[in-house]
Amino acid sequence: MGESKNGAPMIAKFSQKISSALPKLSNLHKPALNFVKSVAVASVAVTVLLVGARQIGMLEPLELAAFDQMLRWRKDEGPDPRLLIVRITEGDIQRLKEWPISDRKVTHLLQNLERLEPRVIGLDLLRDVPLGDGRAELTKVLQKNKRIVGVCLLSDGTPEQPGSPPAPGLANNQVGFADLVVDSGGVLRRTAFFIKPPEPPGVVDKHLCNNSSVPFLSSFGFQIVHLYLEQQGIKLGTSPQGKLMLGSTVISPLEKDSGGYKNANVGGYQLLINYRSARNVAQFADFADVLEGKIDPKLVKDRIVLIGYATDTVKDAFYTPYSAGKQNHQSMPGIVAHAQIVSQVLSAVLDRRPLFWFWPEWGEILWIWGWSMAGAVLAWGVQQPARFGLAGGAMLGVCLGVGFGLFILGGWVPVVTPAIALMATAGSVVLGDRFNKGGYGKVITDKVKQVFKIEIDQSKKEQQVAEIIESEFFRDLQQKKSELKTRKKEVSETGVSQTQEPETTENEAEDYFAQLQQKAKQKRRKASDVSEESASSEAIAQPESNNPTADNPPDEGFADLAAKAKQMKRRRTQLEAENSNLTEENPPDEGFADLAAKAKQMKRRRSAEKIEEVATEKKDKESDVID
Repeated sequence: MGESKNGAPMIAKFSQKISSALPKLSNLHKPALNFVKSVAVASVAVTVLLVGARQIGMLEPLELAAFDQMLRWRKDEGPDPRLLIVRITEGDIQRLKEWPISDRKVTHLLQNLERLEPRVIGLDLLRDVPLGDGRAELTKVLQKNKRIVGVCLLSDGTPEQPGSPPAPGLANNQVGFADLVVDSGGVLRRTAFFIKPPEPPGVVDKHLCNNSSVPFLSSFGFQIVHLYLEQQGIKLGTSPQGKLMLGSTVISPLEKDSGGYKNANVGGYQLLINYRSARNVAQFADFADVLEGKIDPKLVKDRIVLIGYATDTVKDAFYTPYSAGKQNHQSMPGIVAHAQIVSQVLSAVLDRRPLFWFWPEWGEILWIWGWSMAGAVLAWGVQQPARFGLAGGAMLGVCLGVGFGLFILGGWVPVVTPAIALMATAGSVVLGDRFNKGGYGKVITDKVKQVFKIEIDQSKKEQQVAEIIESEFFRDLQQKKSELKTRKKEVSETGVSQTQEPETTENEAEDYFAQLQQKAKQKRRKASDVSEESASSEAIAQPESNNPTADNPPDEGFADLAAKAKQMKRRRTQLEAENSNLTEENPPDEGFADLAAKAKQMKRRRSAEKIEEVATEKKDKESDVID
């Protein structure tokens, strides 16, 4: 018992503490709720809008422009020591006094390079038709040297563009297609490793690059890489996920939504080009110098030698991410672009240089939402405008810096979209806070609620009215209404003749009242004469005035008035009885009949009371005069 008595105060004290803490908790709950409304709702809404805009491709141009800019910001890695580019320039054409370059001169060039022991020779020159003399010599060299890789052009599936076959003498595993994948705007950012050749309709000469019976065709760059690595014992394979492997290096394909792309055409096994350098991807040698033997043998031995055009005479050049902002040399020759692709794959396999990697779709959405949330928190926490501007600029710099840092590590993640999310969410939170503090939000909310309420009430009323009109009860009321109007009209016509007599009686009463008033005036004058006579002869006047006898009877007007009043009362009673009988025979609507009967009774009662009151007043005055 003692323990229970001691425990009761403790429980009461504990409950008091809880009660006192509840208001504090509620005060903390309100700011937390406002924080959730302002920050979470705004960030989610902005993220949803931006993700939707990305899905339809609205932000793809901005993300591609950001990709190009980050590529230009990145450090130039210099020439790849495994490559040499033998270029045919306008100067070589002038020195050789020959255009196009004949098959014989190409044959001499290949023979000179073969003596210097290169690892692979890539010949990016179309030799599908004879050019000049030396066709047989060129075919013999191509058949003999298994380290040469030639090119062909793919058909676009139309008879007008059947493609270009490779040079004669090359085996199928020594040929690759030279076509490159160009984005909208003509910028070269990706390449395809494999493709199934499209076959044009109609009768055309079939070759390796337009024969659909070929399972797949490798690209020019991939054939060179494969041949180079194969000599080092690095084999081609596939991963358990079906991805391409060169040795232990997995080369993941580009997907349609990778990085900043949205719904891109990624037919074939495509790869995003990780450019090594804007202009110096490899060392260069001129065609005429190599033909004349003027080249250092160290530049050729155990290297990949790429031969191609670097002149405006041949339209084999592409815009690249480095083209923006340049006035000269905006395009990159095709042979240099192929060198970029070869260097990228060799560096990934041999030097562990990272290929581009990407986040999955859900990871990119979380990335965007995270920066959106950061902008909302910043706007919520920093109220002072100057500080908010500085903090917002710093946060934007961090966002872009993190994206660029990931890009240097080989990751291409959205950069523009999270930056927009950061600024848009911060701005929406600030505007929303000012909007609510200004009271505009409540006013608009009330107006909207009122409009919707009015519309809902009006629609309900219209629905109810329609239901009532269509009901049987309403039809019965309409029919009763028309019947009552007919009966009322009949009653009014019948009652006209009945009410004419009371009106005449009332007129007679008024005339009689006028006569009574005139008699009252005469009595007053007579009373004044009697008072004057009594002043002169008091003794005689008193017995005459105080003892009325039969010789001096009261005024006969009073008797007539009383008689007529009784007659009028009897006639009014008879009329009321007749009207009541008439109403019983033709009963109108109960509500209207009661109201009309009460109004008539009140009017008649007031008329009778007025007549009796006037008669009584006249009688009293006459009595006073007589007295």
